[in-house]
Amino acid sequence: MRRTNNQDSHYEVPAASSRNWQTNGHLFIVADGMGAHAAGEYASGLATETIAQSYLRRSGEAPHEAVKNAILEAHALIRQKGAEDAAFHDMGTTADVLLLLPEGALVGHVGDSRVYRLRDHVYEQLTFDHSLLWEITRSGRIAKEKYPSQIPKNVITRSLGPVQRLTVDLEGPFPIQAGDTFLLCSDGLSGQIEDDEMGQILSLFSPAEAAEALVNIANMRGGPDNITVIIANVLGQPEIDDSRRIQKKEKRRPLSAAGLTTIIASLTLWFLFLVLAVTRTGSFLGIALSALAAAAASAAALRVNRKTFFSQAKPLTTTPFGRGPYVRVNAEPAREFAEKLIVSEQELFKVVERHSSEVKDDPGGKFAELHQRCIHGMSTGQYGEAIFAVVRLINMLMAKIKEDRPKAA
Repeated sequence: MRRTNNQDSHYEVPAASSRNWQTNGHLFIVADGMGAHAAGEYASGLATETIAQSYLRRSGEAPHEAVKNAILEAHALIRQKGAEDAAFHDMGTTADVLLLLPEGALVGHVGDSRVYRLRDHVYEQLTFDHSLLWEITRSGRIAKEKYPSQIPKNVITRSLGPVQRLTVDLEGPFPIQAGDTFLLCSDGLSGQIEDDEMGQILSLFSPAEAAEALVNIANMRGGPDNITVIIANVLGQPEIDDSRRIQKKEKRRPLSAAGLTTIIASLTLWFLFLVLAVTRTGSFLGIALSALAAAAASAAALRVNRKTFFSQAKPLTTTPFGRGPYVRVNAEPAREFAEKLIVSEQELFKVVERHSSEVKDDPGGKFAELHQRCIHGMSTGQYGEAIFAVVRLINMLMAKIKEDRPKAA
């Protein structure tokens, strides 16, 4: 509502075949650029295109390495372009990459754009904001609710471009199941809509209608920044090819004092057994007992030192990268959100009504029907029904405003 140009960019590469699905998965990218004039727009576009192309070229690498290296390649290119042209000096961009793979959802992340997952009315933020607020909160020096209001909350601490060395956060892979919904967005959305509100919208609408509603609500609340949102819904249970699953080797432990003691004891007992067996000193029972003692000591040595002697690659069954989710909220339809939307819709309706005879006349009774459905939902405690109806009204009214905007101009 306030920006004259769009510094956000997005890119989607859904797998075109089963083979593509097994090797590359579905790829989604959101970037939010920064820089004077057109620099931010250029940086974000360069990032999304470079990341997508670089990732797809890296089919021989493990997915987590491929996505990290793709982001670093985009970072290097943005720095190069900034050095070549003074107009693009110090331009930068956030970057969020979501890979939906057979083994799970993998995220590559830099900046304060976000990736979320909705499952069974639980809405989770899978990424950590690289912002001053989140970094100070993580340090433990100050609680989030006590953050000084005079310090800006939109200052980011990490982005592609400005810094020489960039650290890319990897999160996941998070398990995927049918019905999961993933959302990527720039802070133009997350800065205007609360997490639980996003989750409620996602739980009630198809991806296309939810995306429209989220953008409309963010604009109704002021729209101070560009708004970009991608929504991906999982329709079926992924098929897993075990030969391509992300693997991680266990680190070998250094030899401990206890481990060294068991090794020495084992070797000593085997030496004693060999001496008794070769020289045939002592009874048969004594030789047999020494052999059993040596075998027991060897078994103990292997058990104690198994992570020193052996390092086996195993398919990951738990989250190997990052510490996400970082936020988890209940996304059940709530009365409070329904009431807020109703107030906003009533204000919007008055604005549109002054300029549109179609809204006044209500052809087909669509507006009246949705109003009645909203009232019924609120009076019976069916807040999901009320939210569904009022959001439909908001989308219709915002569509009318967009339709009439050229006429007004």
